Amino acid sequence: MRGWTMALAAAAMMTGTGAFAFPQHLPADSQGEVSEVAMLRAQLQQREAELRSALAKLQVYEDEAHYAEAERLGVVELVRASGLPERQQRRLSVSIVREAQRNNVDPLLVVAVIRCESSFNNYAVSHVGAMGLMQVMPDTGTWLADRAGWRLGRSSNLFDVETNIELGTAYLADLIERFGSVEKALVAYNAGPGLAKRILAKKESRTKFMSGYPAKVVKEFRKLKAQQERELTLRDQQKTVGGQG
Repeated sequence: MRGWTMALAAAAMMTGTGAFAFPQHLPADSQGEVSEVAMLRAQLQQREAELRSALAKLQVYEDEAHYAEAERLGVVELVRASGLPERQQRRLSVSIVREAQRNNVDPLLVVAVIRCESSFNNYAVSHVGAMGLMQVMPDTGTWLADRAGWRLGRSSNLFDVETNIELGTAYLADLIERFGSVEKALVAYNAGPGLAKRILAKKESRTKFMSGYPAKVVKEFRKLKAQQERELTLRDQQKTVGGQG
């Protein structure tokens, strides 16, 4: 039935008869465009401008919410200790919380990786070419960006705070899912997935490697978590005392 309806409609359009017929002569404006089309184009441009404005406002709102969460979790204080410029500190704090939430990773694990990888030096480059805060390899960054539906472009874009955190956190989350634990994922993050499988397959190499970089990051993460828990407990106690007063 639907096929017949479409066929009839197509026939009506081609012959210029019936409910779907188009007029033979369309009114044109001074620029030679169909006036109705010009009006629709103007309306579309207005809607697009309104949408861009609404998205910009939404971004500001979301950034404020992420920054508030970063303050609550102690991420802002940790980033402040990095000595980065103030504007960059805010971008970094927001990015850590946003990307951690997006990838279901603890924000303090991201901070621990940054501390161990680059000590908050967003222009850090390793001897093998890993770049930025989370030391992302250019090929890995290009693959991750392509998978996310956008283009990384020049490898120097990995020095950008938000770009590096987005790609690095997505990569960390992907490795945790693939390897099954944070510790094993950190082996892959440091050595690469291919080599990590060979390392983890042998007890001797696994034990030796796990006591290095993964242990360092996990130790930093646990220290940050303990610090966070103390601060959150202290705040709760202060709120309780303040409420009783």
